Amino acid sequence: MNNVDSVGPPDPVSNLRPIKYHIPKHESLAERQLRLKRIEVAKWNHEFWTNHNLRFIKEREAYKKCLSDKGISTATADQMSEFYKDFLDRNWKTHMNYNFEWYKKNISIVRLMMNKNIFKAIQWIKIFKF
Repeated sequence: MNNVDSVGPPDPVSNLRPIKYHIPKHESLAERQLRLKRIEVAKWNHEFWTNHNLRFIKEREAYKKCLSDKGISTATADQMSEFYKDFLDRNWKTHMNYNFEWYKKNISIVRLMMNKNIFKAIQWIKIFKF
């Protein structure tokens, strides 16, 4: 199992599963660039969701405390849905920017994957002298 990526359990805050990427014995430059980009994007993604989820938890607890201060011990589903909608509305632009960046980063990963596959195809052609 030394030649595969390893996936760990979900992070308790970001809810993302960390990946330990396999480093091939004779890693090409194209493979290295792809692996490093994937690590960079995973780190960026983890940081975004950690910050987002911590903010969400903090605001949810403040909302529940506000209800508690009004004498409401348990929030109803309707009350919580109001909080969720408000939270999403206030964070709409943040999510929009996240999605835009996420798409750009994934396009760069796809480009690096194509480079890696073209390199591998060229190596294969050289070996079999097509």
